Amino acid sequence: MSESRHPYTPMKQTDYGYVSKEEYRIDKQLDKNLKQRLRKEGAFNLKKKGNK
Repeated sequence: MSESRHPYTPMKQTDYGYVSKEEYRIDKQLDKNLKQRLRKEGAFNLKKKGNK
């Protein structure tokens, strides 16, 4: 009987549990992209837009 072992995947702890380092890297990149897009659209702008 050959015993196949599951390959070791290093895990990273996050606020919502453990994820693989690859998943963590992808999530971090997506968050960065989302923040850039929101900043470009003015979502973090505290000034109210004037209504005409």
